[in-house]
Amino acid sequence: MTLSKAPANPPGAVVVPIPRFTLQVDEPLAHGLKRLSLNEIEIAVSGFYEGEESFRLAVHEARKSIKRIRALLRLVRSEIGEKAFRYENSALRDTGRLLSSVRSAAVTADGIEDIARVYGPLLAQGTFGELTERLVIRRDQTEERVMEDPELIPKVVANLEKAHGRYSSWPTDPEARPVYGVGIRNTYQAVGPGLRLTYRRGRREMVAAYKSPVPATFHSWRKRTKYFRHQLEILTPLWPEVVLGMALTLERIGDLLGEDHDLAEILSLVSERPDLCPNPVERSLLNALVSQRRSDLQTACRVLGKRIYAESPDSLSNRFAAYWESADLARSITLTSISF
Repeated sequence: MTLSKAPANPPGAVVVPIPRFTLQVDEPLAHGLKRLSLNEIEIAVSGFYEGEESFRLAVHEARKSIKRIRALLRLVRSEIGEKAFRYENSALRDTGRLLSSVRSAAVTADGIEDIARVYGPLLAQGTFGELTERLVIRRDQTEERVMEDPELIPKVVANLEKAHGRYSSWPTDPEARPVYGVGIRNTYQAVGPGLRLTYRRGRREMVAAYKSPVPATFHSWRKRTKYFRHQLEILTPLWPEVVLGMALTLERIGDLLGEDHDLAEILSLVSERPDLCPNPVERSLLNALVSQRRSDLQTACRVLGKRIYAESPDSLSNRFAAYWESADLARSITLTSISF
């Protein structure tokens, strides 16, 4: 995709902040996607060289970067071919899973603090204090164990560096596709099928979540919202005011579903490890408050989700095809003499 430069903002216009994970103006699609992939890998790797003090942040950023690249791969899945997609997606997925224990331990500790914050005025002083302390200790011990593992983090870094090497060698000339089997055309047909599929699966997962409201179904929906959000971030230059607005709504849904998932993990953990919260009255209270909070979160997500998934997959794909066509049209005229 090659997008034209937008005209200067008129006085009083709202300036839309552009995310980092997006194509640049006048950047061919293949070049842009390659640049974005390599940049995310470099961000993911660099955090692990910052020292122990930033280890938790490094894990968080690495996992986010991996999810962004997996969303990108889904966007051009039909273009790069099923074999390449499955290999690269699996490699990134497995690398991210190496860090899942750190993430899980961190979010359970943060989640119980959020419950105390939300319901603090209703709780007696010190409620969940012992549980919070034990979850923090568990988090710190998990991080220490991972940091001291002589193989785990080096394996994560090595996997990412190998991926960086593979992506660096991918040709950006669409004409190379018949020769190398890899090549991304500079047309909407390169991303349209992937965008439609991600949207369709997210729409379907939302229905499934409310039909069978268990943690697993909401977690599946959350993953699809994240993929769709990152794909929209990539395509933001098509129409920043509209596309980024959708991406921000999806980000909000993802955050709320993330909190829902973290709270479900807390209940599951305490059920398996009642020693973390030995007071049976507190355990009962925790269950009640978490259940109420999750119900509120799921209701909010339903409202936002209905807005995002209001149209059919075909309608959404056709709409973005029109955005793409209008961007090509804008490139073909003299923007210095015409104001939109």
